[in-house]
This record gives sequence, structure tokens and C-alpha cells, in this order.
Amino acid sequence: MTNALTAFINDTNLPALDDDAMAAAIDSSQEEDGYAQGGGVTFIDFSGKMNQYRVGKERDAIDPESMFLFEPISAIKGWICWKGGKVVGREEWSYLNKAAAVAAETLEDHGPYKEGDGWKPLRGFGCVALDGSGQNFKFSSNAAGARNSIEAMLSQVSDQIKSGEPSLPIIKFASESFTANDHTNWKPTFPVVAWVTREAAQAFFAGGSLDDMLAGKQPKKLK
Repeated sequence: MTNALTAFINDTNLPALDDDAMAAAIDSSQEEDGYAQGGGVTFIDFSGKMNQYRVGKERDAIDPESMFLFEPISAIKGWICWKGGKVVGREEWSYLNKAAAVAAETLEDHGPYKEGDGWKPLRGFGCVALDGSGQNFKFSSNAAGARNSIEAMLSQVSDQIKSGEPSLPIIKFASESFTANDHTNWKPTFPVVAWVTREAAQAFFAGGSLDDMLAGKQPKKLK
């Protein structure tokens, strides 16, 4: 099996950062926005009104018990433009590369817009299935609740790194309800099953066991 953990880095020319640099980049990127706290990729989105994840072209449901390795290096920021219920523009860049950011004032004007149309901030991330397939997935959303959940996950990653703890989260795709304007809606959440080291994750994708990854065991060195 190929090393699925590094697929996003190799396929999209993402920056190669060590853990300390990653934590610093996360913190810097969040401070900028006021949050101080691809080929071979299957896309996942979430409907807050239906409380439903939809996977791939077939819009399949997601197994709530399925586990995925969240890859912080794959996190993205961006903008998405809606008009008449359709996406008419999109800009994305690596969350960890502030130099690549696209300023709001430079975005193409697709107007005239109706209420609810226009450019909105976007957040997203990549993850890898832990069911043995090594399949890569990408989740992104412009909904405020989803963006906040992604930012919260990245804050946890940064905290883990700075504490010297394993910093790759194994997550599930879940949701929670909230009330806005007397209506119940839902937002995606990404509960952490376990935190693992990058070395243990790489050993898993090289053919190791899930139990060993969860235990943080490293591959044996060849004599």
C-alpha cells in the first residue's frame, strides 16, 4: 500500500513543515482571522438542514463509526462564491501558507447578487480512511459552524504539538444541533478517538495494525 498519509503533500505541493513550524503556522493563521483559541480524493459535504453527510458523486451516507486520520498539513482556507444556488467561483490555498492567501478585495465580481449570494469564507481539510483502503477524502464548507469546528480541531493539533504529545487526530464525522432564529439546525463535528504520532501512522499505512498505531508503536528497524 502506498503511503496515503503523504498523498495530499505530494499531490498538491503543500509545504513540508516540522511539527513546531506547523503549530506556529496554525496559531499565526488563526490569529489573522481572530480565532485565537485533486486527483484520487473523494469529497465529503454536510447538509445542516438535513443533518446528513454526503460522500462522493453518488452522495452516499457516511458510516458514523468509520475512523479517519486527520492530516493537518492538508487543511485549507479559501473563498467560495454562490449565485442562484450554484458555485460560480472558488479560491483555495494551504492553511499553513499565509503568503498564498487571496485577499477579499481581489476576488472576481460575479454579480449582480441576490440575498445570500456572493463570496463566503471557506475552510477544509483532508483525511485518510483507516478501513484498510487508504482512501483519501476532503471535507470543506463555508458554513460558520463547520468552519468553527475545523478551526477548533486545528487549535487542538497546535496544543498537542506544543505540549509534546502525539498530534495527529483520529476522528469520526459527527454532528450536533443548535437553534438559530427559532429553528433547529445542525453543524458538523469531528470527535477525536485518539491522538497518534506521525511515525505510528506511517507504520500503519505501510502495513501495520490499527491497534499498534493506537498504541503508538513504531516499526522495527532492520538489522
